[in-house]
Amino acid sequence: MLLSMTGYGKAEKKASNFDISVQLKSINSRYVDIVSRVDDSIFIFENDILSLIKKKCIRGKIYLNITLNENSQSSKLIKLNKNKLKCYMEQTKLLQKELNTKETLNIEFLLKQPDIFIQDLVKRDKKIILSCVNDALSKLLDHRKKEGKIIEKDILSKIKIINTDIKKIIRLSNTNIPKELKKIKNKIDTILPNFDLNSDRLYQEVAIILEKKDINEEISRLNGHMGLLIIYLKDNSISGKKINFLLQELNREINTIGSKIDNLKIRHLVVNIKNNIEMIKEQIQNII
Repeated sequence: MLLSMTGYGKAEKKASNFDISVQLKSINSRYVDIVSRVDDSIFIFENDILSLIKKKCIRGKIYLNITLNENSQSSKLIKLNKNKLKCYMEQTKLLQKELNTKETLNIEFLLKQPDIFIQDLVKRDKKIILSCVNDALSKLLDHRKKEGKIIEKDILSKIKIINTDIKKIIRLSNTNIPKELKKIKNKIDTILPNFDLNSDRLYQEVAIILEKKDINEEISRLNGHMGLLIIYLKDNSISGKKINFLLQELNREINTIGSKIDNLKIRHLVVNIKNNIEMIKEQIQNII
């Protein structure tokens, strides 16, 4: 089964003092690359979260977004940061002395400072956070599987077309050799009418020419590669990189056939096969 690198997953949970929402989106990438936006209050768990994602997603650029919304119980866990307040007051006194003023800090200013209060929202809720991330991951992987099935179906349809075209090439090449021989004989009769075609040397040269146009080895390797391609598509342990390498080998064989054959119909089939291989290569870039 193929797994696409593109996918989306979202999960939400409610804790005793906050609501959490996790969104995961993945796109194509050569390696695994995670771009995270995590709420400051759960930053201490970021490494655990990233490790969990990397364990289940081996390739793809993944965008992680985690948001927390406080509920009615969270206000009980907000405490005044006395040390920070003391620091502000001490610095205010130094500033008064420096500026020779009696102006003081007002409460409105202090309330605007993000570190004047201590929030203890999530220290005991790590399991809920990782569970929510895991749920989002499961949905992301399900999405990847669905996309992978669509890609696999499309690739298999193109493989079917390629195999049909290979059979046509085999059929045409079997009738092509007598035609090539006749063409060579006609050229010899036209250019060198006084040569004896029964000459051993002449037949040897004709045999060499025909051997250079023989594509049986290429066809055999081409069929072998096509069979292996289907096996690779069904094997969960085979990566997109390995399939891409096999497609390069397919391209090499079909290019050789195209360079050997002068038959116009076969050349058209070669172009069709190359076009379908290229489309498969584009699809393979989307899988893990």
